Formats: sequence, structure tokens, C-alpha cells
Amino acid sequence: MADETVPQASGPQELLATVRDLTRRVRAAQRGTWFPLLVFATITLLAIPVYRYAPYVDVFDACRSGPRQMVCPAPNPAELGYWTVALLLAYAAIAAFYVRQSRARGLGTPVRPYVVAGVALAVLMTAVSIWLTFHPLLPPPADPAADPAPPEVGPAAWLVNGLTGPLAAIGLALLALAWVERHWALLAYTLGFLAIGLVQGNRVIHSSSPWFFLPNLLVPAAVLLLGAAAFALFRPTPEVRR
Repeated sequence: MADETVPQASGPQELLATVRDLTRRVRAAQRGTWFPLLVFATITLLAIPVYRYAPYVDVFDACRSGPRQMVCPAPNPAELGYWTVALLLAYAAIAAFYVRQSRARGLGTPVRPYVVAGVALAVLMTAVSIWLTFHPLLPPPADPAADPAPPEVGPAAWLVNGLTGPLAAIGLALLALAWVERHWALLAYTLGFLAIGLVQGNRVIHSSSPWFFLPNLLVPAAVLLLGAAAFALFRPTPEVRR
């Protein structure tokens, strides 16, 4: 921690105020919020070639021939595999960053609950995505080209569908980080990020372009990059222990 002298308290109230101020400074010094956001922005951008060029392999045997085209309710296994591996590697990198930062600053780091929550959410995302392949909230249309209008969904189905994607998994884990770091600004940022993920997760896109998915990746990547830049710019700069 910074080599600073703690002022002597003359009474219980002054002592309590001193302890609270010291706790606040320690929590601020422990924060490294910008790094997880930068890592998540990076893996989101790296997903673009996977979405564009990875072939669809019907490993779940869920595709059915419609009157005009093949209908596959399951996500592309290549995309699902990419996000699972990418998120696990991301949390390994984040854990290493926080440990290195804690050693440099002479402070312990409470990052373990966040990393555990992130890994659990990544695994849960994969499991739920596979489960929804065989138990869809709404049956897919037999011919989307003939009936492009999306079916009406209830609030519960809308919420579940929006929270099963990788961006929702990132946002929910960031809620855990906001709690670990007692970071109100990160909490507000994460709620906004989750709102974007919910809206994008429930969008139905009808396009013949092979790049139709780009907004679903570029928008959250831009939000993550802007968040990383903002938190890096306004992060505290405690004196490093010598």
C-alpha cells in the first residue's frame, strides 16, 4: 500500500472516520476495472472472423429442412465453443493481472469471487444454450423466409433469451466485480451494458448479407472499449510500495 501516515484519532468518532477513509482508499487502490473491460472488448472483436468464416456443423442434430431452406435453431457450435474458451482464457488473464497488481501495490486483492463467478457463468451460458437447443422457448418457424415476422414473446421468455448470450455472461460477471470492488460507477455502467445485451439478444435480423451479425459485436465492443478508456483515465494512482 502507499507509504502514508495515518493521522492519529483523538476519539472514537475520529477513529471510525479514519478507518472508513482508509478502507475507501484501499478499495480504490485495489481496482483495475479498465483491464477486464479491455480484455472483453478484445475477445468480442476477435469473434468477428469466427462468426463470419466458421462453418456450421450440426453437431446437435437440430437442423430441419423447411419448404425453402434449412432451419437450424441451435447456435453455431464454433461460435459457442469460441466464447466458452475465450471467456475462460479472459478470466485467467484478469486473475493474473489482479495478482500482479496486488503484489506491485502491496495490497491483497478480492478478485477470486469475481473470477469464480465469471467462470461459472461462462460454463452456465454454454449449458443453457445447449439446453435451449432441445427445449426452445418458442418453436422456430418452419420457413422463416415465408413468415419473417418474429413471434410474440412474454417478458420471461424475452429476459431468459437475452441473458443466455455471451455478452450477458460478461455483464453479469461485471456485476460481481462491481460488488467486489464496491464500485458504484461500474455498477451503473454494467446495468447499461446489460440493457444493450438484452436488446441485441432479442433482435431478429433478416438479411442476406454474411456480415449481418456485425452490429451485435461492434456495438458492445465499442461500449467496452469506451468504458475501459474512461475507467483507465479516472483510476486512482496510489503510490507504489518501495
